[in-house]
Amino acid sequence: MPLIEANWNPSPRQLRQFGIICLIAIPLVAWFWFSESTQIIVIAAIAGGVAAVAGLVYPKTLLPLFVVLMVVATPIGMVVGELAMMTIYFLVFLPIGLLFRLMNRDRLDRSLQREASSYWMPKKRPSSLSSYYRQS
Repeated sequence: MPLIEANWNPSPRQLRQFGIICLIAIPLVAWFWFSESTQIIVIAAIAGGVAAVAGLVYPKTLLPLFVVLMVVATPIGMVVGELAMMTIYFLVFLPIGLLFRLMNRDRLDRSLQREASSYWMPKKRPSSLSSYYRQS
């Protein structure tokens, strides 16, 4: 199962939501890239408004823009997702595992016991029925 899946056939509801998002996202991206040019920001705001109205009136008009942005965003999402998973593994789980190995911590008792005839551990019986409902 991939971390990100591309939606190549969005529903009309998703296209309407995409149109509403365009109303805010297009001018915001233009402001971020061209903050010194007010004309470009105004043109981007108009384009976002047109996309929002088109998405509300006839959502299928936004399908080509949606697919193009999906083609651009999917590889970026895949790379960022893999980098995030690697970062979490190498900065969280690996140091904890190494620390536990240095401390000789083995909570699952997976150590090799050559003198043991079996690894079977007898299960402790509950003291009473009320202990089934105790959470600690």
